Amino acid sequence: MLLSHLRDTPREARGWRLWFSAWAVGALGISRGLDEGIISGVLKQHSFINTFGFDDNSPQEATIASQLQLGSVAGSAIAFFLCDRLGRLRTSMLACLLWIFGTAIWMTSAGADGSHQPGNYHQLLAGRFIAGLGVGFTPVVAPVYLAEIAPKAIRGLCVCIFSGSVYIGILLGYWSNYGTAVNMSANDSKQWTIPASINFIFAGLTFVACCFAKESPRWLIKQGRYEEGRKVLSYLRNLDEDHPFIVNEVEVMEQQIHAEKQALEGLSLLQVLKKLITNKNNQYILFLGLGIQVLGQLSGGGVYTVFAPKIFGLLGVPGGYKTKLFTTGVFGIVKLVSSLAAAFFLVDLLGRKTAVTIGLLLQSICSLYLALFLKFTVGVTKANETHSDKSAATGAIFFFYLSGLAWAIGVNSVQYLTQTEMFDITVRALGVAIVSLVHFAMQYAATRTLNPMLNAWGNFGTFLFYAMIALTGCLFVFFFMPETAGMQLEDIHKLFEKPWHSIGWTQNRPVNRQKATSTDVLAEEAQIANDLSYDDQQKKSLDDADDKKH
Repeated sequence: MLLSHLRDTPREARGWRLWFSAWAVGALGISRGLDEGIISGVLKQHSFINTFGFDDNSPQEATIASQLQLGSVAGSAIAFFLCDRLGRLRTSMLACLLWIFGTAIWMTSAGADGSHQPGNYHQLLAGRFIAGLGVGFTPVVAPVYLAEIAPKAIRGLCVCIFSGSVYIGILLGYWSNYGTAVNMSANDSKQWTIPASINFIFAGLTFVACCFAKESPRWLIKQGRYEEGRKVLSYLRNLDEDHPFIVNEVEVMEQQIHAEKQALEGLSLLQVLKKLITNKNNQYILFLGLGIQVLGQLSGGGVYTVFAPKIFGLLGVPGGYKTKLFTTGVFGIVKLVSSLAAAFFLVDLLGRKTAVTIGLLLQSICSLYLALFLKFTVGVTKANETHSDKSAATGAIFFFYLSGLAWAIGVNSVQYLTQTEMFDITVRALGVAIVSLVHFAMQYAATRTLNPMLNAWGNFGTFLFYAMIALTGCLFVFFFMPETAGMQLEDIHKLFEKPWHSIGWTQNRPVNRQKATSTDVLAEEAQIANDLSYDDQQKKSLDDADDKKH
């Protein structure tokens, strides 16, 4: 079915114009990835530790690591108000400016004389918080924009540009840390300020690219700029405005937005919020989106990324911190390749549900192995290490890499896509903002609590906790998440018309709008609604039974 929809999408609609705009905004994910990659190694750089004077496993270490996520919580809330008012592109550009400004503040916190004077700890935290504001914009605006400009057959691939760019940033952060650790003195603050300065390059490039990208046609039509929206869609698809593919897309957008505007005319923000939390369909989508965020972030995937060098130390990777940074760099390569595999093969061809279920199941298995390994190798040293211990340690490294693959193909690739697809356009910005706010809040909580968990529960208890949460998340997705791959954005809300306990088993039936006439489209939409109406199905079954009796 999905391959047929890909064939039904004109080749022109998948040309460079679409991909330029998609990458211009999708590259915002580099902001989050760069920070996760950079801070993971910076926390182990002797120059950074000496500048700010904190100890391993200290509250200061956790605060520095999680401060950007704290700012991102506020950024996600602010982005909601800006995304619909300023537009997707202007909000993206503002995110780049905050990213640059915050980075400049925390990068200069080492002081003018570098390591010769103590660093300004409060300036460091303030800068990371401000940068976090900009990073918090990105999961609100980028996935929404990407989903709105993409043809439905490759919507998953387009939105995965954002999650894939996160891993590009992580990879760059990991290897820049390794490069400065090898080539610069441990007493020179440039060992960590140079990796931090990479933020300026990508923030600047993204800002400039956004200047030349096209605004979301859905947002333009929603603002009443119908003619401009049609022209932008025609440009992005590289097709004439009267091409059937463009006509069908515009017709669906205009009808849907017109109906939604009529339903919400004169409503305040509080009334929109009421619609979000009282409407049965929106309640389920919110429940699903928040559940994936809470269980996904507490499953350890993000923690493993931020604290990769620390965890490699727990697993007994031999050598000093330079070796651990190198091993972490390889970990980044694994995650990037995995995210590309998810983008090209899983989320559109196999489906969102399949990808995230497999990912969480693998995460659970990996964390369980790490927990058991750390439990049964307590007290093992190089002096008393056996051949079995060495084999188990090699297995631990393998399973840690595998957990990175699982996170990349599962939660981290799908979490931005599902929340963007499922909400209708009237509550999409608010719904995505709330889910993104919870995303960063849970990421902050997971990052902030690693050291306390290790101190209170030990290595075994901490990794066992991650294994159990990942398994719970796997079951949650398996039973409650419907498949949305290949469906028009305006049709997805129909999936939630069945009783709540049946939604997770819904088989979608995408509408082939490219080959259908307007009458055919309406008839097929009606058929989808009938197929998804549990009460109607029950009534039809009873009627058929009565007919047979007579």
